[in-house]
Amino acid sequence: MKVCIDQQKQMMLMLKRLDRHVTQIFEQRTAVSLTRYEILVAISEHEPVTQKALQQCLAIDQAAITRHVKLLEQQGFIRRERNAHNNREVLVTLCAEGRALLEGCSTCKDEFLHNLYDDFSNEELQQLQQFLLRLHQNVKKL
Repeated sequence: MKVCIDQQKQMMLMLKRLDRHVTQIFEQRTAVSLTRYEILVAISEHEPVTQKALQQCLAIDQAAITRHVKLLEQQGFIRRERNAHNNREVLVTLCAEGRALLEGCSTCKDEFLHNLYDDFSNEELQQLQQFLLRLHQNVKKL
């Protein structure tokens, strides 16, 4: 049985609404935007990291990275410094406050994910992951 184009549109809209809703709930529970959380995680995994590397890692445009990084710095979560070996690069590292925020978010995130995937079997989660990976690969071909 072939899925009609209207059903495909509905699935696309459902994914968009799900993304928006999951993001809102995550941000309410952790008190940090999902994008800024992703940035903090990327910094913690690769620090020191350049803003350009963050932009490429997260697939976010340079202006958005600059805006988010500037705000995170103003809030005391990260530190930006010029690379001593290449003055054109800005290196980003986590401050103690940023590490504390990530640790606090970790508990909320784990509980959130547990609730999000509640009642899914391991097999269903693996299938969902495969489907999402295929969708991602198809989007890259566009």
